[in-house]
Amino acid sequence: MDEDSEMSSNILEASQDDTYFGRMNDASGAAYSKGLCGDEMEFYLIIINNIVTEIKYYTDGCVFTKACGATAARFALKKPIQEVLRISPQQIAEELKYLPQDYLHCSILAVSALHKAIADYLLKP
Repeated sequence: MDEDSEMSSNILEASQDDTYFGRMNDASGAAYSKGLCGDEMEFYLIIINNIVTEIKYYTDGCVFTKACGATAARFALKKPIQEVLRISPQQIAEELKYLPQDYLHCSILAVSALHKAIADYLLKP
């Protein structure tokens, strides 16, 4: 298998995993971010005792944005919020292995929206 087909397989697998894809009405924290490319990303979290117990993301973006959202969601589930706040765009890119340089902004978009959802939770009275 050459690098291009490995990249395609890896990115497609993550982007087609709908385990965490969707929206939530009763989220503890939620956020929206729009990337420079025009892609949009939303994250919805249920947080109990400072642990992310449920997570959903939604995007209208490209396959790379969806792969980054799915990976960020998988990283965050069942983690304390302090650990979720340490998730970086670089970690997402490394997990996806073959995220093209031109699409690194997708990992930034996913992590930004995820961190904003944590902030939304923390700022609620």
